[in-house]
Amino acid sequence: MLAAIISSIANAGSLITDKIALSREQISLKVFLPILFIFLFGFTLILVPMLGRFDTSVALLPSTLFLVFLMIILAVASNALYYEGVQKNKIHHHEIMMMLLPLFTVVLAAIFFPENFDLRIFGLAFVASLALIFAKGSKEHFFIDKDSYNTFLAVILMAAEAIVAKELLYSFSPVALYAIRTLFIAVFFIFYYQPRYSTVKLGHWWIIAGCAVIGVVTVIAQYYAYSSLGIIYTTLVAALAPIIVFLASWEILHEKIKPRVVIAAMVILACVVVATVLQFG
Repeated sequence: MLAAIISSIANAGSLITDKIALSREQISLKVFLPILFIFLFGFTLILVPMLGRFDTSVALLPSTLFLVFLMIILAVASNALYYEGVQKNKIHHHEIMMMLLPLFTVVLAAIFFPENFDLRIFGLAFVASLALIFAKGSKEHFFIDKDSYNTFLAVILMAAEAIVAKELLYSFSPVALYAIRTLFIAVFFIFYYQPRYSTVKLGHWWIIAGCAVIGVVTVIAQYYAYSSLGIIYTTLVAALAPIIVFLASWEILHEKIKPRVVIAAMVILACVVVATVLQFG
């Protein structure tokens, strides 16, 4: 339970810090993505000696290696599209699109992991996902430009990657899996973008490193939650992240918050409480 909550809170913070780096500081994606994943891998590598375990008898099977390859392909594509959306879209438009992620994830999880399927938890996760869409969504809000469609595609790829990651967590510990994931993505972005590191400001190195710390916490905590709680329940708790972003924008940026956002927050919190009682009661 704690891992899911940590992941949700960190996810909300991650969006805000990424937006600061890409929009306010205007760090180019050609610089941001390679350096970000170098830091992500480096910070994860620190944890590998203690927590980076995997089952060699399963991890080296052709089927497992194929899933690792598929995860990396999905991750490269979704990250490129996701961060392009963060850079070009306003934060509330981007977060509206990301609201669809829990909905797609719980549906795919119900299809691919029927052995862990609990209709009650699935129903609560589905209601929470719809509450997110109700909070801010409308037809004109969702697809306002080309970048909105790119973010939508990123959402679909992220949901698919979550399913692949859940399957791989039977063979790899969360830290080991994330280390492999970030290593290959870092290598890809380094060779694809070929950034000139000497031109990067010192302050930007620190900002990207901060984004990476939050990113490591977000994903590793999410993987631990997938392993211990299941993907549907974890996704249900993760639905709190967009609400945290909206409430933070109201409190910190003094943006006007709509009553429907408050209603959606109450619905999601109720769903999380009920699901927690069902899961651990």
